[in-house]
Formats: sequence, C-alpha cells, structure tokens
Amino acid sequence: MLSENNVYIIEDLLTEEKYFLAKKYIENLLETNQENYLLKNYLAITYLCLEENDLSAAIYLELLLNIDELEIDSITETIFKIAQLKYSQHNFNLAIELYYQGLELNPNYVGAYIDLAHIFAQQSNIDLGIEVLKKLLENQPNCIIAYENLGKLWEDIKEWKNAIAVYEQSKKIEPQNLQILSSLANCYLQIDDFNSARNILKEIIKINPHHIQSYGQLGYVYLMEKKLNLVVDTWKILINQIPKIINDYQNWYQQEIVIKVNKEEVIKLNIDLIDSLQTNKSLGEISQNIGHILFKQGKYKLAIYYYQVSLEHKVENDTIYTNLIVSLFYQNQYDNINIYLEKLKVINSHQYQIITQQINSNLDNKKEDEYQINNPVNQYYETAYEWAKQNNRLETNYYPFELDNYLYLKPPKTIHKQNHPSFYFPEKIELPKPFLVKIPNGKVYLKKTEGSSAIITENNYLIGDLSPESPALSPNHPDSHPSKHSLLKSTFLPTKTTIKGKVLVLAGLLNNVYFHWLFDILPRLYLVELLGINWQDIDYILVDYRTNFQKETLQIFNIPPEKILPLSFPLYLQAEELIIPSFPGCIAWMPSWSCQYLKNKLLGYNKEQKPHKKLYITRNNAHSRRLINEQELIKLLKKNEFEIVDLESFSVKQQAELLSQAKIIISPHGSGLSNLVFCQPNTKVVEIFAPNYVYPCYWLVSNLVDLDYHYIIGETIGSFHFHSFLYPDSRLEDIYLENPKAILDLILL
Repeated sequence: MLSENNVYIIEDLLTEEKYFLAKKYIENLLETNQENYLLKNYLAITYLCLEENDLSAAIYLELLLNIDELEIDSITETIFKIAQLKYSQHNFNLAIELYYQGLELNPNYVGAYIDLAHIFAQQSNIDLGIEVLKKLLENQPNCIIAYENLGKLWEDIKEWKNAIAVYEQSKKIEPQNLQILSSLANCYLQIDDFNSARNILKEIIKINPHHIQSYGQLGYVYLMEKKLNLVVDTWKILINQIPKIINDYQNWYQQEIVIKVNKEEVIKLNIDLIDSLQTNKSLGEISQNIGHILFKQGKYKLAIYYYQVSLEHKVENDTIYTNLIVSLFYQNQYDNINIYLEKLKVINSHQYQIITQQINSNLDNKKEDEYQINNPVNQYYETAYEWAKQNNRLETNYYPFELDNYLYLKPPKTIHKQNHPSFYFPEKIELPKPFLVKIPNGKVYLKKTEGSSAIITENNYLIGDLSPESPALSPNHPDSHPSKHSLLKSTFLPTKTTIKGKVLVLAGLLNNVYFHWLFDILPRLYLVELLGINWQDIDYILVDYRTNFQKETLQIFNIPPEKILPLSFPLYLQAEELIIPSFPGCIAWMPSWSCQYLKNKLLGYNKEQKPHKKLYITRNNAHSRRLINEQELIKLLKKNEFEIVDLESFSVKQQAELLSQAKIIISPHGSGLSNLVFCQPNTKVVEIFAPNYVYPCYWLVSNLVDLDYHYIIGETIGSFHFHSFLYPDSRLEDIYLENPKAILDLILL
C-alpha cells in the first residue's frame, strides 16, 4: 500500500515543480512496490510533467490492461487532482495534458471539460473552449453547468444570438434556473429584443420576487417602451432593495462632489433621479429627471418624449424648454421648435435670446465646419515597410531595430471565480518590430478629438502601422486593419499647413493622457537616439506641450524647446520631410525595452533599498472612476499602515521615486498606475475596476516589470442596464465596493 506520507511527499514535489526529484522518489518506492498501480499512476503523471509523453502513455496502457474499474476511478481522480493543481498554478499547457489524459480514462468527468474550457478562454482560444463544451453536451445533453459555461463564452465574445440559442435550450431542461433566465434576458436586451426580455424578466420575478437585478433590467425595458408608470414602479422596488449602496452613493455626492468647485452635473442628475424615486415625486418630476439624463447622454429622441410627458403633467421650466429645443434641432424636427421657443420666451426671455442666437449660428456642433478641403486619401499601405519597399527606399529611408518585441503574460490573480474576458490572452504575444522611417513631403493628420491619427504619403496613401485610432485594440486585431480607418471614409480634411524643413513626429493618440504619453510617445525617442539623429538635423519636433508632465519629461529627455511645434486640433500638416519613429509596439501595447528606457531616463539609477511603502492611490480629485465608498476602505488601510497619496500633486520624477519604494500598491484604474513601470520586481499591485470598464493595460505593465498583479471588480448599481443608464460611458464609471475588506483578502493571497 501507498502510505499517506508517501502521497504527501509526491504531491508536494509536484506542487513545487520538482519533477525530476518526484520521479526518482517514485522509482525508489516502486523497487519494493512493483505492482502498486497508484505509484505507477504518479510516475506516469510525473513523466507528463517532464514532457516524456511516450513513457507516460506506456504506463497507462499497461494499467488499463491490468486493473479493474474501481482502480481506474482512483487513478483518474488523482490525475484530475493534479490537473486542477496545475491549473491553479497557471501551468496551463501541463493542466491541459493532464485533463485530456484523465478524460481518456473517464470521459464523463464534467469538471475536466469545464476547466479546459476556462483554460482555452484564458489563452484567448474561445473556439476551442466552445468545442470542448459542445463535446461535453454530446456526452451529457442535460448538463446545465455546460450550458451555463457555453452561453457565457458566447457572451464573452458578444455573440448574443448564439448565447440565446444555448440558454433557450437549457431553459427547456431547467425552466426555473434563475442564472440561465437572467443571462437569457440580458442577451435579449443586448439585441434590443425588449419583448422577449420583458417576458423572461417577469418570469424571474414571479419565481423570486427578491431578484434585485431583474427589477433594474425590467425598468430599463419599460423606459425604452415609454411606459413611465411601470418604469417608476419597478425602479422604486429596485432602489428600496439596495439601501446601502444607494445611501453610500447619496452621501458620497453630498460629502465629496457637492463641496468641489466644479460639482459634476452627471452625478447630480443621477442623484436627482434616485431622490425623486425615493421621495415619491410626481410622474412629471420623475419624467423630467429622466429627460435630463437622456439629454445629457445625447439620446435626444427619447429625451423629447420624456420632456413632453413632464409638460403634460404640468412640470415646466426653462431647462426643459431649452433642452427640448436643442433635442428637436438635433432630430431635425424644426417645425416643432417655434412652439417651445415661444414658451421659453415667456418664462425666460434671456435664455430665449441665447438659444435663438445659437440656432441662427448653426447650433448643430456635429457640423464639421473646420473641414474645408476635399479628402484625397482613399488608398493605403499596410505598413511603412511596404511603402519603402514599393518605392525603392528601404536602403535610404527605412531603419528597422532588432529590439525585444515579445510580451510574456501571466494570468492575473483575483478573488472572482473566473478571470474577466479582458484578460483572455495567450501567454506569448509578438508585437510589431520598431522602426524609424523618413517620408519626403509626408503629411500628418490628427482628429480634433485626438482619437484618430494618420501619416499620409505625398501621393495620398495612408500608412497603416503609423495611423492608429481609438479604441486601442490588441495586436493584429482585425478591426485595426488600415482598410477600416475612418479617414478613408471621410469626405473632407482640415485646411493643410505646409512647413519647410524636417519635422520629427512624436504626436499620437490622446497625447495628454499620462499613460499614452509614457508608453506610446516617450519611448519613440529611444529609436531616435539609436539611429544617432542630432537635434541640429531636425527643424521642428511635432509634440504635445500642454501639460506639466509633458513639459517636465521633455526637459528631462533634453528636447530643445525652441524646436517644439505644439499640436493644434484638428491637425493637418505637410513638411518637406517627416521623420517618424514607430510606436514601441502598437498603441497601448508596449515591449519590455520601452519600460527599461523609461526607468533609466526618469529614475536615472537602480535603487538598492528594499521596497517598504504601502500605498493607496486615491482618485478622489479626478472626474471619473472614483471609489464611492472610499472612506470605508481608507479606514481599513490606515489600520494596516498604508499611506494615502494623490499623485496629481506630484511631479513625474516624484511619482517615479515614490513607486520605486512601494511593496504594495492599491488603486482604482487610472493614469496614476502608469507609474507601475518604476516599481521593483515582485511589488504587489491591486487594481480596482468599475464593473463595465475592465481594461488590462496595467496588467501588461505589471507583466513587463515582473510585478505581483491582482484585481477586483466593483459592484453594479442595481443591474447592468440601470447602472449603464446612470453611467452610459463605461470609461467614466465611478466604483462601488460592496465589501472593501476584500481588498485586504487580495493582499493576503
């Protein structure tokens, strides 16, 4: 027999990845226990760990020929146990091998299929995850957990109709499964099938009258169906069932937002709606509050309806009439404007004059009057290399660099059951290789919003790998292909400015966002340095120069201020020669060399002291992604000797110095975490996300500089669609943590 102590030692060696020692230990035991099938199983597992698959297969073949069914069950139980261990250690390739070996012996083990699907999803291989779950359903067609996971994978890639088909099938098996029904309702809402969503949500509430999320979703359905009475009744039930989060939200507004000089209208509108629901205001007043939120969101057609309802209920004021007039203008309903202008004139003649003047001067700010020339750009080169090759300029104008361009990613740690789809990436990612190119008579375009840019050749070809747009997508994402660039579909361009001389282009997307500045702009200077270009050889440097952090870093990087050509928006500029260093990798995806370059420039030396500080980075003074119940968390953190810092009051050098001394960092998602690049290896990081905006850029940085990265996602207020009504732009969501102590649990992981 195999003793418990023997098992403990073997599994401990496997846990610590001491596979060779495990092999020797098992072989020694087998000398006196040659027929022990459990030992042989552990030896076969060890061979798999050592990638000696043929030896492992030979052992399992022998075992299958010589043991009974109960013994096979014991073997597979051990295999799956070690597979789960390797899964938890993020040794995915080995876990996959073990799961498949176990399934050969026991093809009915549900947990193996589920874990395999999760592993494939984590590696960004959703198709294989879906295939595994379909295989499970072939074997066990009534397996509800398989349906739940399969539907979730379809949801993760926004294939709502496929998810609906899966959930509808599982609903036939368990018609009262609330998780299935809730997911199904959400999918119907995603495709605006309000009738189907409404029926399912009513069904959920009938099964469980306390299913909070369904009231939020159902109220949204009624909102879109213009059933105000039902919106009010349903959302009243919702907010009455979540008193703590509502109370915390209201207190946060009174204690943090109102006292600021620039109190935020968006939050005030949310609070006004919640207050009107709580205090049983009239339908007219509630309809007015809904109208205000819709107007602020630019949903003018629906805003018009709810404003008109408020007027029908005898609620009228200059704000309603002003917003109605603007909404009608945007909806091109000019015939109705005069009616409300006359009403406004009676209530507020001054506001009447203002809005009349705005209308007469083309109020519609969507009109692109800055665009004055026809756009000749309708063709593209995919890459600068392609342009250089086709124009015989590879030897004279194109300079590639052999720098490390691979990202090696470890999955993040979290207290959530599964990682968020935003972290579904393979373990190794190849980024585009950096280069510098010189384009004679080239042109630079930057949209007014800084969300679209382009480098254009003299003969009006866009160069794809130098012309990124927002949002920043993963490398080789099909939606980032240059054929999809918005400039190719635009009719007009701004008036062109022509400059004599050579212009070094350092402009990019969202230039005044600290993250993009650090990782997309500054490392491009390393390519200029590597090529040995002197500032004397350049006439102008096209670079943003608006913020203090830009001015500070440009001075540190010895950029001659007299050569800086500040950005203006929109930008369309042509020079005798553009000198363009590529992005380090692609937008928001950076290689390790860029991080080391930033450390060398901004820290200037390698710190010897042991990191010792415990920091919480507050965003209390920011305008988005603030922690609503931050004071509750701060009390806990102060008891654990954390410093509370607001990095907005620090210089870049000070931020770099501070974070280089940190051993633990906690922060809501925001630009301050860009400074993780200055941390020392193994610093523990806990990033706090809003529920609908989980963006992995600081996880990428943490991988590049070898940090111990964790994350936690805040709560949805009521339901997804109620929350999204309050925060339609997920990038601006404020964050609520139902259990701030969970942060401390993460730290202890």
